[in-house]
Amino acid sequence: SKEAAKSEWCNYMESSLKKPKLVVRDITSPDELKTDTSSSTSDSSFANSYDASVVCMTCRWKKNSYDLKVHKNTTIEEVKMLLCQFTQVLPKRMKLVGMKRRGGARIEDNSLVADLELKGKNKFMMIGTPEDSIWVDPENLDPDSLPEVLDDLEYDFVPEDRNEVQWNTDNRKKLRKATEEVEINLINPPRSGKRLLVLDLDYTLYDMKSKADNFEQLKRPFCDEFLEAVYPEYDIVIWSQTSWRWLELKLTGLGILTNPKYRICFVLDRTSMFRVQSGKKKHEVKALGIIWGKFKGVYHEKNSIHIDDLGRNFVMNPRNGLKICPFKNARVMRKTDKELMYLARYLVLISQSESFSGLDHRKWKQYLAEHPDNY
Repeated sequence: SKEAAKSEWCNYMESSLKKPKLVVRDITSPDELKTDTSSSTSDSSFANSYDASVVCMTCRWKKNSYDLKVHKNTTIEEVKMLLCQFTQVLPKRMKLVGMKRRGGARIEDNSLVADLELKGKNKFMMIGTPEDSIWVDPENLDPDSLPEVLDDLEYDFVPEDRNEVQWNTDNRKKLRKATEEVEINLINPPRSGKRLLVLDLDYTLYDMKSKADNFEQLKRPFCDEFLEAVYPEYDIVIWSQTSWRWLELKLTGLGILTNPKYRICFVLDRTSMFRVQSGKKKHEVKALGIIWGKFKGVYHEKNSIHIDDLGRNFVMNPRNGLKICPFKNARVMRKTDKELMYLARYLVLISQSESFSGLDHRKWKQYLAEHPDNY
């Protein structure tokens, strides 16, 4: 309940005040230095102060950034408690992405900051949702508060290789504007020589509507194995047509951002899409040109592929799109669905191609049949 959640949060606040001195500064409000009540610090030169026993780190959460100044003997649990004071995200709901422990060992709550492999500006990202915004069963929510997600069967088509939407003057202007305005926050940096794999989430990797006891029951069969198999050849990006709030919850629940066997490069939500008109219908698109514009010389038309259960989403870059069979009715389909297993094989096969330009992804299963011994 909300009261129980509030009580638990207050308990964390009380316990965190008993911890060693820690300082945090919200760099979105540089004039205000925030400290916990156990700290007598009044240092206004946060960035310039130096102490060999103190570590400065920057935490990114949603659109906010926080400067942390902690002792080397501070535990990860204490770092989480500190962040909890300013974000109201309980430590048990936090995922800290971008931290590495020396020797590659797993980071636990009792790990020390001194054990981390810190480089550069020591930046990391926090994923988590405040208690007031925590997920509840959609059936118990006001329908008007639910995110707008178009029904896959409402309107869809597989775009032609060359189409008027792709080259429409207004759409090209929208693409340029989106490329300028969209902000991409890297979770893991691009790797030299890797191809780009853009993946949809809903109905591609996850059944968003079926009822289940947990996220794992809604995850598409072979999802983790698929991502692990393609990771050596591709930088992986998740792009979903939902808001960040819901996207963050799903990715966290599915464990996609924290699996040690593969890494997600970055995540895009609905705010990175724009509307176009196909025939008499208007719909949003995931234009790979935005990514190509942000990473010139790294990702481009010849080394990128976009997998989605909606063909209309790649109308701006049709030759780079592959429409996958949607994963729905998880309780039934999870017993027989092998789409990701076959798709992993296809992606590994084509990764050996010098260019994707000559491939017809609409015939990907035919390609597999013609190359049975090459995997």
